[in-house]
Amino acid sequence: MKNILFTLFFIGLTIGNAWADEPRNQTLVRSRNEQFTLKLKKNNWNMTDSKGNLLYSIPEKGFAAMSVFITNDGKNVVVMDDLISGGKLTKKIALRFFHEGKQVMSYNLSDLVKDSCNVTRTGQQVKWALEDFDLAKNDSTFSLATFEFNEIDFNTNTGQITKNAKPFIVDRNTYILRGKFYKSSSSDKTEMLVRKYILGDKLPFDTIHFSTDMYTKGSWDQVVVIKDGIDVTPIRFRGEVFGDGCLIN
Repeated sequence: MKNILFTLFFIGLTIGNAWADEPRNQTLVRSRNEQFTLKLKKNNWNMTDSKGNLLYSIPEKGFAAMSVFITNDGKNVVVMDDLISGGKLTKKIALRFFHEGKQVMSYNLSDLVKDSCNVTRTGQQVKWALEDFDLAKNDSTFSLATFEFNEIDFNTNTGQITKNAKPFIVDRNTYILRGKFYKSSSSDKTEMLVRKYILGDKLPFDTIHFSTDMYTKGSWDQVVVIKDGIDVTPIRFRGEVFGDGCLIN
């Protein structure tokens, strides 16, 4: 069963990465109930209802190459810059919220990611959140999770953050580490050579011993949450790719 779970994780990861690498130039977005349509016309995105009535317009600011979400009542639009490029990336707007055509809130990347080393960067492509970001709770919430293991919820009407927390209790014995380790078939214990610290103080010789039953026999290079010497990595984050590089700005 565990082998099957890991196979599914990595298949999903491969599909997600393939999608992210493809260039996008969307000019039309629909709400999930297909009752509202946001369509690019010249320099504006026009929101229309199912009868074609114009409700409001939003100025185009490169949204064609971003992830755009429309609530099922057509009143709220969330725009996520999931393929950030250009200079001064930490100061670039990563997330925008609109209510009835008016921008009510925006967030720079530095507002959402504390350490700019906790991103994945390939060429001009920067990823800072897991790819399961979406509308939730009957569209009242936009939810995402960063590579810093923070789960962040936003009110779609106001754009205000309603939750920003890790899905586990953090204490002095909690570490989030990326490193190399070998898992044998005869024991659940292993030793990691730490390559990156996401949470926790530097360890002697950059090594840590921990128990895990979520990996099959072999060598691994993974991010793991270790609490009191035990692998407690949440399923949502397990198997995700975390970058080694840091943004300079």
